[in-house]
Amino acid sequence: METRWATVDGVYLELPNDCTADELRTALRKPADTVLIAVTGDLVSVVHDEDQSLTEMVAGCADTYYFRRPDEPDRNDVLSAPELESALAESTAAETTFQRPGIDH
Repeated sequence: METRWATVDGVYLELPNDCTADELRTALRKPADTVLIAVTGDLVSVVHDEDQSLTEMVAGCADTYYFRRPDEPDRNDVLSAPELESALAESTAAETTFQRPGIDH
C-alpha cells in the first residue's frame, strides 16, 4: 500500500493513499461528529462521503486536512470561511469544493 505525507490538524503524518475520512478519523481517535476538511492549493473540500476513498475525490490531493466539530471556534481562515457553513449543509455529493479564502484569482 502506497503512502503519502500530509498535515492533519497541525501534525505532519504519513497517510495511506486509499484511506477514507472514516478510517482517518478512527485512526486519529477523532470524535464521530467531526467533519474532514481538505485543503488542496487554492481549493477547500468538505468530505460528505465518509466511506469513499479520498483518492477518488479532490480531497485526496490535499496536503492539509482539518477535522472540525459543530460549533467549534474558528482556528484559521479556512475554518472561518463563510462558504464552509453552506458546504457543510450540502451533502448530496461525495464532497463540496470551493475556492480557498484569501486567494485572489
